[in-house]
Amino acid sequence: MLLPHIPEAAVWAIYAAPLISFLVIVVALRTRPLLAGRFTIGAIGVAWLLAMWALDTSIGLGGEPAAFHPHHWLTLFKLDVEFGLRLDGLSAVMIAVVTSISLLVQIYSTGYMAGDGGYARFFAFMSLFTMSMLGLVMASSLLQLFIHWELVGLTSYLLIGFWFHRPSAAAAAKKAFIVTRFGDFGFMLAVVLIWVKTGTFDIAEINHLAHAGEIAVPVLTGFVLGLFAGAAGKSAQFPLHFWLPDAMEGPTPVSSIVHSATMVAAGVYLLLRFFGAVEAAPEGVRTTIAFVGAFTAIFAASMGIVATDIKRVLAYSTISQLGYMVMAIGLGGYVAAIFHLFTHAFFKSLLFQGAGSLSHATNTFEMPLMGGLRKAMPITYWTFLIGSLSLSGVFPLAGFWSKDEILADAWNHNILLWLIGTAVAFMTALYMFRAIFLTFFGDYKGGAEPEHGSHGGHASHPHESPASMVAPLLILTVGAIFFGFFNVGGMFGHFVEGALAPELRHFEFEVNPVVLVVSTVAALAGIGVAAAIYYAQRPQSSVIRGALGPIPGVVEHLYYVNEIAEDGVVRGLLLGVGKLAAAFDKYVVDGIVNGIGQATRLVGSGLRLTITGQQQAYSSLYVLGVVVAVGALFVLGGGILERLAP
Repeated sequence: MLLPHIPEAAVWAIYAAPLISFLVIVVALRTRPLLAGRFTIGAIGVAWLLAMWALDTSIGLGGEPAAFHPHHWLTLFKLDVEFGLRLDGLSAVMIAVVTSISLLVQIYSTGYMAGDGGYARFFAFMSLFTMSMLGLVMASSLLQLFIHWELVGLTSYLLIGFWFHRPSAAAAAKKAFIVTRFGDFGFMLAVVLIWVKTGTFDIAEINHLAHAGEIAVPVLTGFVLGLFAGAAGKSAQFPLHFWLPDAMEGPTPVSSIVHSATMVAAGVYLLLRFFGAVEAAPEGVRTTIAFVGAFTAIFAASMGIVATDIKRVLAYSTISQLGYMVMAIGLGGYVAAIFHLFTHAFFKSLLFQGAGSLSHATNTFEMPLMGGLRKAMPITYWTFLIGSLSLSGVFPLAGFWSKDEILADAWNHNILLWLIGTAVAFMTALYMFRAIFLTFFGDYKGGAEPEHGSHGGHASHPHESPASMVAPLLILTVGAIFFGFFNVGGMFGHFVEGALAPELRHFEFEVNPVVLVVSTVAALAGIGVAAAIYYAQRPQSSVIRGALGPIPGVVEHLYYVNEIAEDGVVRGLLLGVGKLAAAFDKYVVDGIVNGIGQATRLVGSGLRLTITGQQQAYSSLYVLGVVVAVGALFVLGGGILERLAP
């Protein structure tokens, strides 16, 4: 530890800095866009410095939780709401990752978003987004976490639909918001369930109760499955994965931050934060989590192989790598999951920013319209190549170390999942180097013409991006190369395990020669196959496509998941339910109301006939009523009914 222990107020300042940036831009800097961008960079720069201090303190504590006590906010009947901070190995790593990636993305955005009419609005949304994610990873209370979870969903909606004048962007934002609601509904049920059964929102206490066996198995099962539903929505796990590729409609800096360190990482972080509860859940729950993650990984990787939009390739890659992490959590690989989340944040942010740099020069993300950019954009080429090698898991880059941690856990617990993970490693290298060969090699295909209001360059003259975009690429490359060494010897693993109860700390650093060799061969084989098909063109991709019959078409249509979800579920099931509800409203609800009205009208019409205006008739009815009343009293009070009963 290099510095004294960070005070609680300074940790709150990490959260407050982007919030202040948002408020200042909204109130005072909406008409001063350049100043808005600089103020955002300054505010998140302050948050980053404080995050490094918090990380230093956490390292000094060995990853154990800092002694920060929660603050009472309000009491509502039996509900006591407390907000507080949790600074331990897990949250310290996430705070450092979020502030680091966010700072670099803001710097990158000053070049990428230059000339955009919504420049100040963009940085306001980015500030609020960063604040929301920081609030999520720093929360000591489940309710506090859930509030920021929903704020992350809201701000991602605003950022994905930033160019709201484009119908595709508006539709993508709605799709992301609605699809993740399905998962969030399960998460909300989990929040309500655990409070009703335990009376607490404190994350540490919930994990302790679960591990101690003080939560009934059905309750714990429902709680963990609810958490997993929320995680599946945010982290785009099957079957709630299909919103993420469409989220590419947002500006590239949004893709870089959303798909590397923030929104999509939130689901994995949620499962890691409640790892004690996940481990205490029945084995079937953990197996379900592991197999959903594994299926998502290979399912998304197959779509990455056929995508032609380079950002969509990276989006499917993100879904696939998140599947890796979820699989690791289901297998009990706490350290492997957080380590891959950590390294993935840097090389995936690098790759998205590299894609933005390519678009800046060519006005397109379509790889068939690029080609031959290696010489025109050397910095983008080399940084993108390093990011791709790291993602593919090539020694000695960061992705190699974190990916092999996951594969080692799979080898130790489930050979089938290890085989799936190894196949995903091959496919990852194949689709990433397919992207490299289509984009940087061969002849330049001319790009696309600038759209109206575009901030890109000229399609006919590709060029390297400005320094504000290139500098973050170079900095992120450092992480993609070296950050994997943090766990050599187990240093990173022992640090992040400090967030767990002592009895859950089982990590030991080991090198499995079989896993290492096979995964490396798989990655190199993927690169070799990509080179043969897309560089040497022996065989040509069209020949392979023809040999595979209808399979490529099915994959290109994304296995018709969108059609099933949008046409089958939304237009079919939901509209069908809507029509049934409309019929119920018309014939049952309106029928009852109208029937009561008709009956009242008929009764009124009948009673109206008794109003004759003749005094003799009224007197006769009066006498008849008295007789009936007296008779009733005589029958009821004289015991006649009892004597008549058998």
